[in-house]
Amino acid sequence: MDPRADAAALVADRYPEARWALLAGSVLDPGARTAGSDLDIVVCLPDDAVGHRDALRWRGWPVELFVNTEAGHRWFITTETARRKPTLARMIATGVLVAGPAGAVDDLQAECSALLDAGPGPASDAALEDARYGVTDLLDDLAYARDGGEADVVRSVLWERVGHLALAAAGRWDGGGKWLLRELRTWDLGYAARWVAARHDDQAMVDVARATLDAAGGPLFEGYLRQAPVVDEIHATRTVPPTVVSRSARAVLLDDAGRLVLIKRTVRGRAPYWVTPGGRVEPEDASVEAGLRRELLEELGATADVVRQVFLTSQPKDAGVAVHHYFLARLRSLDLALRSGPEFQEPTRGTYEVERVDLRDDAALAGLDLVPTALKAFVRANRHALLAEAEDTAAEDTAAEDTVAEDTAAEDTVAEDTVAQDTVAEGS
Repeated sequence: MDPRADAAALVADRYPEARWALLAGSVLDPGARTAGSDLDIVVCLPDDAVGHRDALRWRGWPVELFVNTEAGHRWFITTETARRKPTLARMIATGVLVAGPAGAVDDLQAECSALLDAGPGPASDAALEDARYGVTDLLDDLAYARDGGEADVVRSVLWERVGHLALAAAGRWDGGGKWLLRELRTWDLGYAARWVAARHDDQAMVDVARATLDAAGGPLFEGYLRQAPVVDEIHATRTVPPTVVSRSARAVLLDDAGRLVLIKRTVRGRAPYWVTPGGRVEPEDASVEAGLRRELLEELGATADVVRQVFLTSQPKDAGVAVHHYFLARLRSLDLALRSGPEFQEPTRGTYEVERVDLRDDAALAGLDLVPTALKAFVRANRHALLAEAEDTAAEDTAAEDTVAEDTAAEDTVAEDTVAQDTVAEGS
């Protein structure tokens, strides 16, 4: 079994459109590899793809896949390192290229290596106080435990919390599972050995816990205080508003029967999922709504009456945010023969099937993997209001059309009367 060759074959089979892919983990080291080692593969997809994590078996290997766009990978790196756990950053920094051109990921690997070398920096005072308080409280629980089962649980939790406290106090990266021990060994082999030995020895555990507390600032119980948040207060997280670097427009599109018109996406490497029609707003679009109308024509060969924007989501992208606008719209016409989007010319991007789901059927909505999940929750919670909004607008349009028809008829009557009067005048 050749892990690099097998990883490359998997990526070529499941993600032929990948920009690059890396194989990471202990499987790369023959001395550390075991019969249970898995293939940890980080895959970078084109910018319009949907990220996911997947676990499977391939040629006898257990495989874990971390699949995303580059912007998505960067978001996870930022999120994880803020929690002092550089899981993805480490995989990228230490991985070997198994798909993509040479140098495709050099810049990102260099960034991740520099991030790992720099470390997370000192833990905040509040984080250290929380950790000290937790360990202090658990030491008391262990000292006065009467139930053997409860004592075992406290002992287990205390032992792990002490390891996390030691790394936080030392300003080191943290880890979960086996990576907690690996981070401790990277920091201090002697401490790691004492910590492991203390796992089944209460006195040794108490000694290690007290020594770790002393190094972190001492036990903390009396004086520990945390204010409850003010629920209606909005905290500013940055002094300068973020820049909108891209926008997309999508439609919560209803047909005359009150059915939601969706696109079922089927791509290699993940279960089918559903999206609302729409896409990126281009610079040449006159407005977000104009971009939506163009996308509906390209993706569905459809025209629609746009009622109003009803939902908004955003996500970090590059140096700003990507904003996604969702409009309630009523379908006017649909002809799949008129589809013209570039996605239909690229088989590697999977299939785009049009499906309709009754908005009144909550069970059917619940069974859909509609992305994003926040939109699914919004649609399910507001489905009756969306139907009412669409129907009210339709009624207003019908009334307006009737008014126009009546005015036209009245004008025709006036014209006929005028002709009749002219005829009388000519006869006279």
